[in-house]
Amino acid sequence: MEAQIKARKLPLLSSYPGISADQDYYIADKALVIYFQLYDLVPYAWGFPYFPISVYAIQDIIDEDGPLGAMIY
Repeated sequence: MEAQIKARKLPLLSSYPGISADQDYYIADKALVIYFQLYDLVPYAWGFPYFPISVYAIQDIIDEDGPLGAMIY
């Protein structure tokens, strides 16, 4: 995600906090999409920052019996 933050030149309000145990996410188009709430990462004008991660990029850690596993196995 830090690479995506740099590539998109997001104006962080503070240092990148990392992913928390109760991080918001959703699954779409063979991707795990991590997102942050308003003011958690960037100013309000930038909206809800989201970071899609391809299931193929994380297939080594995906549970085959979970919702992401159904997309690749």
